[in-house]
Amino acid sequence: MTVTDGIRPARRASPTDVRRWIRQRQIAANGRVDPAAVYSLLLAAAMAVALFGQPAIAIVWPASAPAADAPELIPLAAAGLALLSYYGVLRQLGPLAASRSDAAWLLTAPVPRRALLAPAFLLTVASAALVGALTALGVAGHVAPRPLSAAVLVAALLAGAVLALGLAWSAIQAQRAGGRAFDRAVALAAGLLLAALVGSRLVDGSPDPPAFPAPDAVGLALCLAALLLVALGLHRAWAGLDRWPTHRLMEAAAVTGVYADMVYAVEPSFLTESSTRRYWRGRAGIRSSRLIRRPGIPPLLAQDLLVVRRKATRLPWLAALAALPTALGDAPAWLLLPLVLLGAMAAAGITSESTHSDAANRSMVRLMGLSRRQVALQRLAVPSVVAALWCAAATAGLQAAGVLAGQWWLLGLAIGPAASLAAMQRARASAATIGTTLVETPFGAFPSGMLLWLVNGVDVLAVLALPAVIGLTSGSVLGWHTVAAQAGASALGVVVLALATGRRPD
Repeated sequence: MTVTDGIRPARRASPTDVRRWIRQRQIAANGRVDPAAVYSLLLAAAMAVALFGQPAIAIVWPASAPAADAPELIPLAAAGLALLSYYGVLRQLGPLAASRSDAAWLLTAPVPRRALLAPAFLLTVASAALVGALTALGVAGHVAPRPLSAAVLVAALLAGAVLALGLAWSAIQAQRAGGRAFDRAVALAAGLLLAALVGSRLVDGSPDPPAFPAPDAVGLALCLAALLLVALGLHRAWAGLDRWPTHRLMEAAAVTGVYADMVYAVEPSFLTESSTRRYWRGRAGIRSSRLIRRPGIPPLLAQDLLVVRRKATRLPWLAALAALPTALGDAPAWLLLPLVLLGAMAAAGITSESTHSDAANRSMVRLMGLSRRQVALQRLAVPSVVAALWCAAATAGLQAAGVLAGQWWLLGLAIGPAASLAAMQRARASAATIGTTLVETPFGAFPSGMLLWLVNGVDVLAVLALPAVIGLTSGSVLGWHTVAAQAGASALGVVVLALATGRRPD
């Protein structure tokens, strides 16, 4: 008789036992739901509906019927971009993920994974159906003639739900297999839709798709067949959850855990640092460059150039972001203005990791023997060029679309250093280091660091880009005095930075 005789093998627990055990452990650790928390959530939801409900309804369903000659390409392309953005959100979050504690202790235990991943799977399916239905309702409200018949409404909601569920299935398959092919296809489709939107603004008399079709038996049959195929695909994905690679689920659990930490601690830098680690972890096979060893290039400037070269895959996304103001050319000035300025600030943030590292590890800069002024000016060079080129492209698109009159691309070049200074100010601090004073609200104390972090850098941009703000809001033809004033404001910001940093070592 061996020592293993009489030992029973581990029995797989049933899904009911797993859910009961998890619920009991959660209640023992956290207690039951607090009625005050439920009241706060319901009150916050009610306030959000009261404040933003009417504008949101007006966007989805305009009060007036669409004109007979209204272009139909714009709402259709915008709806496609909204659905593809939903796919991007799913890919960022998982879409199937368990909590970090469940991923650490239960994924490797003899329990069925479907019991652990059922909430995330059902949430993904329900959110896809809701997003698809709302998107289709928005398209019908902007394109379909009024009054809208019940058959047209049902067909539109069914088609939108099918498309969104198909994207959800694609996101699930991409999570299981790695998904680079899916992601590239979605990125290409988003680029084509954005190009169609920009082309409709730049080219007069651009062809529109055929009129909104009335549903017939063939169309409804095709929608139902597509819905059946998507349902079969989701069922196969559900049935194969027990055979998923463990490391995919662990990675998704880590990402959702970082989002939970960010919300709980009110510290957005958690998400930034996690995204940075994930990005560089996937950059395998990077070779060293001779650029950093050239004597004529300052070391920190060479490092920023190397970072931009290694982040070449993000440059197409910056180009697409520069085309977004042109695609939204009919939007009011209060929307286009922050889109241009904040977009330039985001473009300047392509090297913000280096500035954040300098602020977090001052000893490394001290070992290089550089003064604070040298560090600041070297870190300012590359993002200023990137922001200037981005802003020039965005304003040139608005100029070509007829939204702005004059040589606005020159003003875009002058905005670049101001946006770079704002991005540098934002990268130097995090929400935890800006302020720890608690702000009392009806829902409890709220740390002021988050509020200050939200406007960190934006205040610098608002001051230094004041000539551009006045020029964009006035709606007049651009004058050379506006360009000179903006260039002077940007130069003044650089001078103030140089004087404030000083020549002493950091």
